[in-house]
Amino acid sequence: MATQKNRHRFASKRLGYCMLVPALALIGLTQIYPFLYGVLMSVTDYNLLRPKNTSFIGLGNFVELFTSDKTFYATLWFTFAYAVSIVVFSYLVGLLTAVLLNKKLRGRSLYRTIILLPWVIAPMVMATNWLWLLNDQFGLVNRVLVRLGIVQEPILFLATKPMARVTVILVGVWKNIPFMTITLLAGMQSINADLYEAARIDGANGIKSFWHITLPLIQPVAVVSVTLLLIWAFNGFENVYLLTEGGPASATMLMSIYAYNTAFLRSQMGYASAISVTMLVIMMGLCLAYQRVSKQAR
Repeated sequence: MATQKNRHRFASKRLGYCMLVPALALIGLTQIYPFLYGVLMSVTDYNLLRPKNTSFIGLGNFVELFTSDKTFYATLWFTFAYAVSIVVFSYLVGLLTAVLLNKKLRGRSLYRTIILLPWVIAPMVMATNWLWLLNDQFGLVNRVLVRLGIVQEPILFLATKPMARVTVILVGVWKNIPFMTITLLAGMQSINADLYEAARIDGANGIKSFWHITLPLIQPVAVVSVTLLLIWAFNGFENVYLLTEGGPASATMLMSIYAYNTAFLRSQMGYASAISVTMLVIMMGLCLAYQRVSKQAR
């Protein structure tokens, strides 16, 4: 009897393992293999125009990247500035919006639906609309500003370095506010209403209740949301690329765009892989920081 049970248990496990094989194979082909191949290319001088002349150069790409590539440091600085700015402003605006949507307002469900629109719009559609709105000749934004007398001449939002940087950051904030709003709102709705009632009885006003009840209790949700958004923003590509392609004069160049241009415009796949591996190391650092912060928040 015991032998039959063991055989049946082994057969059940074997069936389960066999059913996992297609999924594991798909993951291996689409994720693990490209990752390992990218790491391998980062230590070679692989070029798309001369693939047969590829040779192993060790850490040569990384040495060049950190010692003589000025574009890399400028790109790294703006990538961090872009990611941090998006996280900070998205969190502040998202927190304010979540507080408003958490109140008993007429049409609250409609407002919650509208706030999700920037998050669900396809990047290509979003970029096309913003390029039209910000156009210096027929864009709606410049027309309104000129007619109201706020500016005398149309603003070149995407043609000058300072304005292009500010513009792509603001568009990124607009795109990510819904995610922050919904996650923080979910955290607020999980708070027991009796806590606010007890605070009101003790004489606490709305500001004190928000500071001493809401903020501490949504901290776990906020930590996860902020960390995820920081990772996504640091690894961002399509929003900025569709708006400026990293210009003007590389002013809005992100590391992901720099790696893409290096690989497919300069054909230097090995060097582009080194940039991607560097991004991976930085992302791993962010993930480790997330784990440490989340443990402290519990």
